[in-house]
Amino acid sequence: MFTIEHLTVGAWKAVCYALTNEEGTLIIDPGAEPRTLMRWLEGKKVIGIVLTHCHSDHIGAVNELVEAYGCPVACGVDDVDGVADVHRSGFDEEGIDYTVDHVDRSLAEGDVITWGGDTLQVLHTPGHTPGSICLLGTEQQVLFSGDTLFSGAIGSTVFVLGDYAELMRSCARLSQMDSSLTVYPGHGPATTLRAEKPMLSYLAQSALRAAGHSSNWREGSWW
Repeated sequence: MFTIEHLTVGAWKAVCYALTNEEGTLIIDPGAEPRTLMRWLEGKKVIGIVLTHCHSDHIGAVNELVEAYGCPVACGVDDVDGVADVHRSGFDEEGIDYTVDHVDRSLAEGDVITWGGDTLQVLHTPGHTPGSICLLGTEQQVLFSGDTLFSGAIGSTVFVLGDYAELMRSCARLSQMDSSLTVYPGHGPATTLRAEKPMLSYLAQSALRAAGHSSNWREGSWW
């Protein structure tokens, strides 16, 4: 089983996760401050990077970590173009347009990431971006939700190629998942799916009643 460590980085306070088992460490969303991240990762064998989506606050340290560790990079298949395009990466963070030089693996619904006997299942949860993904660890009952779901909020759809209707479908899907899951989002504190289900269910039901119209529930203000 992997351990979970996290570090908040960058002006937009994105959360980077380090999942470590006997084979090595998998990094989720190294968004900024590469030197800070490398100090944090000192002594770890970094074997891969996974991106939950293409926005700049989640990809800003990728190139530096790849250079330092020689590790592969994976992201959702519908965001592969986005991580290489400054106009689709969402916004400037700290005055810099970030892009990723190379993606080694494109992730689609149902794909599995395996290392050291542990697995993460890929869930395609579009809306915040076309290729947004969540990562499900069934053995440890954890969900890394990127900017699809936060504690008490959902991701914004105001960015380039954001799609509210798609996000509502993703919310409906998450509302049907196991309530015992611990949710580790791309910003802010961890939560549980049990705590978020009333919001997710409300959003899904509202979308069915008024397709394409925004609900009164809070979208992420910046994310």
